[in-house]
Amino acid sequence: MPRRYRVETYSGDMIVAEIIDNGKQEVIVKLPGLKGEIKARIKKIVDENTILVEINDKIYRVYMSGDGILINDEVSLINKIIELIPIGLKSSYSEKKITTIIRKGEIRAPLSGKIIDIKVKPGDKVSFGDVVALMESMKMVTEIKSDVDGIVEEVLIEKGKAVNKGTLIMRIKPLEKK
Repeated sequence: MPRRYRVETYSGDMIVAEIIDNGKQEVIVKLPGLKGEIKARIKKIVDENTILVEINDKIYRVYMSGDGILINDEVSLINKIIELIPIGLKSSYSEKKITTIIRKGEIRAPLSGKIIDIKVKPGDKVSFGDVVALMESMKMVTEIKSDVDGIVEEVLIEKGKAVNKGTLIMRIKPLEKK
C-alpha cells in the first residue's frame, strides 16, 4: 500500500507525496502536477540521521535533524514532513499478525513513538477526521485522527509519553445517528 506524506516547504507551500515501495530496493515518489514519477534508491544508511539516496544516477547525502533537512550540506526547502495515516484501513501487517480488535472510537497509536501533543480532553466533541493527537517517530510528526463523530470519554496517555504501535490513546463515544 502506498504511503502518503504532506511536505511543508519554508515558503508555506504544501505538497502531498505518495511513496510506493516497488520491491526493488527503490521507492517511487509521485507528486501532484508532475508527469511521471521519481525513482529513488537508498544506497546507504550512514547513521540514524544520514542516508545516501540515488536519483537519476546522482547521489545525494540527506541529513535529517530536528532543525530541518540538509541535502548535500545545503539547507533544503523542506520545513516539515508529516505522514498521513489512513484510519480504519487494513495495514500491510494485518495478515501476518492480528493482536488487537479495533473498535470504533478506540484511538490507537498507528506506530511506535512519542506523543507530543493531545489536542482534546474528556467531554470534547470531535468529528470524523479531526486531529486528536500528534506523535513523533523517527523525527517525523504524525497526525492521529478521530475515526468517528463523538464525545471524548477518556484520554489514557499523557503528552510526552512513549507508546508502542497499537497502544490505546483515548476512547471516543460515537454519537448515535438520527
